[in-house]
Amino acid sequence: MQAPTAPPTYESEILDHLGLVAGMYDELEIGERIDSCIAQDLDQREVSVGQAVKAMVLNGLGFVQQSLYLTPRFFKNRPTDRLIGEGVEPEHLNDDALGRALDCLYDYGVTELFRDLSAHAAARLGLTPRFAHLDATSFLAHGEYGGDEGPENGVIQVRKGYSRDQRPDLNQVVLNLMVEHKAGLPVLMEPLSGNASDQGSFRELIDRHVDHLQNVHGFDYVVADSALYSAGHIQDLDEAGTKFTCASTGNAQ
Repeated sequence: MQAPTAPPTYESEILDHLGLVAGMYDELEIGERIDSCIAQDLDQREVSVGQAVKAMVLNGLGFVQQSLYLTPRFFKNRPTDRLIGEGVEPEHLNDDALGRALDCLYDYGVTELFRDLSAHAAARLGLTPRFAHLDATSFLAHGEYGGDEGPENGVIQVRKGYSRDQRPDLNQVVLNLMVEHKAGLPVLMEPLSGNASDQGSFRELIDRHVDHLQNVHGFDYVVADSALYSAGHIQDLDEAGTKFTCASTGNAQ
């Protein structure tokens, strides 16, 4: 007599909205672009840099964000093989693998990488904007930071500075962000120390990337507050073929 067949077992996993985020990440070929720019050390890790970034994006956009070292717990009941890549398990997304991926991004240059990824995404979406909007924001930080030694070259510092949140007592970091006007897609970003000045950082960012913005996106106008303005700099922008529109807010740094 044949033994009865065991009933099938089922396993439930949580997808939520993360399938949509992962799908757009793949549609814009973000992971592929990252992996084509950054040398991989797959003999030392189970996931590529592009897959590690995808895991951090999904974690950051989850309903409950987990700290970096808790990322495996975040994905414990989620289908990582479908969200991240075939064969990827939650334990592969440990803080060591993610931390080394962040080191790779830093070594490559986060501003340059973001700029190139945004240009590719804009092309995939068929966006051909003429206006770019530039502004800065700040992120407050609680706790003790810094010391007597000077900052390491290229490393942003958590410092007190001009507080857009009216909290001059707290340390902060600053983010310069430029978006195109059609869909609000970020096309350029630069993290800076908390005491960075808009007057200096705006001009340096534009000067360093104006050729790329014109050649790739075709921007004709840059909209910013008065921090970008100086007679000499506006003349330089005009000679480069880029027009400047000042949107004064009354509290420019």
